[in-house]
Amino acid sequence: MTSQQAMGSLLCGPGIFLLFLALGCLATPGTHLCTTGPIDEAAICASVKSISEDEVRAASSRDHPTCHVQLAQYACIPRPWLQVWKEDFLTSLYHCLVASGPPSALAPTYSTLLFSKIDLPILETSLERFSQQFSQALLSDQWAGVLFNGLWGRLGPIFQAREAQVTWAQWLSGIQPFLLHPEAFYCLAAQNTSCETFHNLISVLNDVYSSLEAEKQRKIFEGIEAFLLQEGSGSHCQEETVPGLNSSSWLANYLGFFLERATEEELKKLVDEPKFQMLARDPATLHLVSQLHLTPDLASFYAALLTSPPRLNFSSIPDTLICHLRPEALGKIEFEESLALVQRLNKACFDPPPQLDGNKSVSEPPSWEALQVASRLLSGFGDLSEAVLRSLGPAAVGLPVSQIEEHLGGRDLVAALPALAQVRGWSPRQARALLGKLLESGYEVSDAQSLAALGSLVSGLSSAGLQSLAPRVVLEAMGEPGFAQHLAHIPALLKTAFVEQLALAVPNPITLVQAVPDTLTEAIPSAILAFSLDDQPRFDDLNSRRWTAVQAAMFFNEVVKNVSDFDSISPYILHGFTCASASSLDLEQVHRLAKVMERKNVTLGAEQLSCLAKRVSEDGIPEAALDEYPKDMLLFLSPSAYTRTGGCKHFFTRVGQSNVDILQKDSLLRSRLLSEALTCLGISDTRVTKEDICILGQLACDLDGRYINDSAEVLLPQLEQCGGPFSPDQKEATNMALRSGDSPYGPPSRWSVSTLNALQGLLPVLDRHIIQNIPQSIVTSWLKRALLDPSWPRENLRAFIQNLQSSRHRRDANQCPEGEITEISEELVIYTEKELWECLNTSLLAANLDKLKTIPFTYQQEEVFKAKLDKLYPDGYPEVVINNLGSLFKLVTPEDIQKWNVTSVETLTTLLQATDKNDMAMAVINRYIQGGGPLNAMALNVIGSKYFCSLTEEQLNSIEPSEFRMVNSLNPSACSQAQKKILYPKARTAFQGILFPQYYRLIQPYLDGAPPQDIKDLSQKNVNMDIGTFKKLQKEAILPLTPEEVRGLLGQNLPGLKAEEKTSPVREWILKQRQDSLDALGIGLTGGIPNGYIIISRRNRHR
Repeated sequence: MTSQQAMGSLLCGPGIFLLFLALGCLATPGTHLCTTGPIDEAAICASVKSISEDEVRAASSRDHPTCHVQLAQYACIPRPWLQVWKEDFLTSLYHCLVASGPPSALAPTYSTLLFSKIDLPILETSLERFSQQFSQALLSDQWAGVLFNGLWGRLGPIFQAREAQVTWAQWLSGIQPFLLHPEAFYCLAAQNTSCETFHNLISVLNDVYSSLEAEKQRKIFEGIEAFLLQEGSGSHCQEETVPGLNSSSWLANYLGFFLERATEEELKKLVDEPKFQMLARDPATLHLVSQLHLTPDLASFYAALLTSPPRLNFSSIPDTLICHLRPEALGKIEFEESLALVQRLNKACFDPPPQLDGNKSVSEPPSWEALQVASRLLSGFGDLSEAVLRSLGPAAVGLPVSQIEEHLGGRDLVAALPALAQVRGWSPRQARALLGKLLESGYEVSDAQSLAALGSLVSGLSSAGLQSLAPRVVLEAMGEPGFAQHLAHIPALLKTAFVEQLALAVPNPITLVQAVPDTLTEAIPSAILAFSLDDQPRFDDLNSRRWTAVQAAMFFNEVVKNVSDFDSISPYILHGFTCASASSLDLEQVHRLAKVMERKNVTLGAEQLSCLAKRVSEDGIPEAALDEYPKDMLLFLSPSAYTRTGGCKHFFTRVGQSNVDILQKDSLLRSRLLSEALTCLGISDTRVTKEDICILGQLACDLDGRYINDSAEVLLPQLEQCGGPFSPDQKEATNMALRSGDSPYGPPSRWSVSTLNALQGLLPVLDRHIIQNIPQSIVTSWLKRALLDPSWPRENLRAFIQNLQSSRHRRDANQCPEGEITEISEELVIYTEKELWECLNTSLLAANLDKLKTIPFTYQQEEVFKAKLDKLYPDGYPEVVINNLGSLFKLVTPEDIQKWNVTSVETLTTLLQATDKNDMAMAVINRYIQGGGPLNAMALNVIGSKYFCSLTEEQLNSIEPSEFRMVNSLNPSACSQAQKKILYPKARTAFQGILFPQYYRLIQPYLDGAPPQDIKDLSQKNVNMDIGTFKKLQKEAILPLTPEEVRGLLGQNLPGLKAEEKTSPVREWILKQRQDSLDALGIGLTGGIPNGYIIISRRNRHR
């Protein structure tokens, strides 16, 4: 391996860093490449092969440096010979050392001997040159330790004697590349560096902290930890009787800003928790923490230390920790103190930080931790007056629904509406509760001003309520200052209702595009965007909006036809790229377009990428230019083109960085890519290296269990990032590796909270045996936070909790050991089913169903909840309960649904999103229709392609053709032929008047029901029908087509017909054609009627 390759493997991706972060890995005791004490030069040099002075001169030549001289040989030559070395000798030496392989046990000793012989000025200058070259790179861990051992042995005592801080800072810049490796800090310990010197070192490192990248900061912390946990001595630099080592500012003195990069487990190793509580409250340390951005886990731990008895006064807690206060610390607080905390919460956790120019940053939703703190504080407020409501500010989003319903007066709410209307992040249930209170108090939404005054509370409006307003009212509300921005996070159904109202208020599509704010752009139906040639919108009006890919496809062709500078086109238009445009552009334009898509990080689908790849590969892409094209497009290129040029590693590195999931996991193309990648890397067995994984990237997610068995150390961290689903053999091999402890995570019995965090993507794989071997205290501590954190996939947590059924982790099934349950919270996941049945009040359950949706209860626990609801509502659930069932809906039966009233499209939406079973979905849809719900565009959007074909022919016949023009998109391919024959005329009527090619894009999904003449007409329109659509046409529509009509229909896709010549209905069509007409197509079709034969109709033959 060359030195450059060695450095490449060290710098490959963030995986290794994340692993160190998760596990706190440090060098194993006894293996550190550090020495101390006097050196017997004669003894250690006795067996070293001697070299001449000329060889030394030749090896150190700036023009012709060589690597044939070993470190031991350099160390053992006479001191005068070394004076020929130039100022860059350390750089050359390092490259040679790395290229020579791993260091020997004596390498640290030779390093110390070598640097003891070099003149100080040369050494300092060389160190400066070295640090300049490697300031942005990580060194070899082992060789960094070896070199630092010698450098510190030579220079450390000199600089420890210098008191000037500026001198320390200057020299620190030289040794900084070495301090990024924990091994260097072991050498500081081995050479008995004093705590005072170490303190000075941390002070200087603090000065450069902000200039370091996060990974370097983390590396230095690992080194600090190594020094402070010296072997066999426990925590170092802590002595109660020694001044300087017993300071309450110990954390600030010995960790400094690097405290930001620690984990809770690592800090507990350094200081026991009782002492840590004392150190954490030190004023200097609190000031330090106020300047840090601690990880959420560490901030929560630190805040808990400050609020545990005796609780520190809240006014002394830094603002950076206010967002992370634990709920249990917020009980029994006086109203005035709570209100003061709310004000600080608003400032620290809800207000966007200022930018450099003094303006506010773009608002981000508040964190779940901040919402939790706000909710706990506000739950104790009692009755809410107008003055209190106005003073809550953004933190009002934490108001519990029960608080709104029980402690909020209508008049106070109306008076405080201007303040509450500006609060971001209301949940749907909060918004509905607040809006309901408003309307009950007499507030009327009757004009543009009263609608706009709702602000963020507009998300609580029902679609029916909005549609009851005059369209002009909605149009005028869009012009009210600030109202449009509140529409960004309203439900999709309500966005559709807004657009429908606006469409009724304006005369044409172009005016609609101008009237709809960008916060509603995604809800504009595609058919409305089929602009006529004489009535095209301005490019700037289109280019400033965030279109979906389906929307942008409606006008993409016209944009690229009229805009020569592709760089000026928005990514939200570029992702509407169509195969038709790929054929209409010349090759140079296609290449330019593809490169712009890469620069703008445009996301395309499989069909789009396949079309793009076909065009750009017509004249090939040089290996050197691969980086200029979309990574995802490479999935559809042939790797063989780059195998011949020797560029296959570069090619597969790009493929590994792509979204491989664009290809179905078991697809032939994806399997072939992995096979060719393994061949490219020379992997013939089932062992892979870190470098292999770096190149394979996401392709490594498909490596089967054999590779995991042989390469778990490097493969499991990559699998954790894959996200699944995993094959049975991958799961089995992963569990085997984790159970054995032969993985980078160690045995389950030694896992920590950080380990479980690092295993997030593998959580569903863990079996019960593994989970039961994790320390119970770790599981409890981890669950306490993970259950609250919405970033954890609920199904992953459910799978984990499902395996906590053993009594070791579950509570004993005592009858209500802590009294009746009074709150629905995450703690209920550890209750047994019997406890839940006996201790949970059913009315409390029904009133807090929305909370159940965020907690990953087991299926058995959910069955208890369902049984309790059945007992409370024997005649059927009320609609407010139905809308909050969440995952409980999976336990409902069609017979249950027959008892319900599904009266709104909102309820229809909620229930269809909660099931994946067709019989349940149809039971819900039928109840909606039976209750008088119309099958309009809004309902069809909710029903979607998934259940559209489950509608009866009678129900389909009831749909007005005009509704298809307002539907976003439907795919009726799963419908019966009888259904398709109903749908096609309706769609044709809906889209009549729209010009090609937009008409074809809209009618294409319905062509399965088109009659023969309509298909013949399409053959004259240059539609470039894909083979898949062609094969789905009615056979009676395909068989009458002539070869020339088929050519006109398929266009550039005609060659694909050859691959289908033996499949139906292509085979039947071929049999009806004359062979000479087939030959004229020029694609090699065979099997037609031979020339000279006469076709006699079977019917005519018997006349």
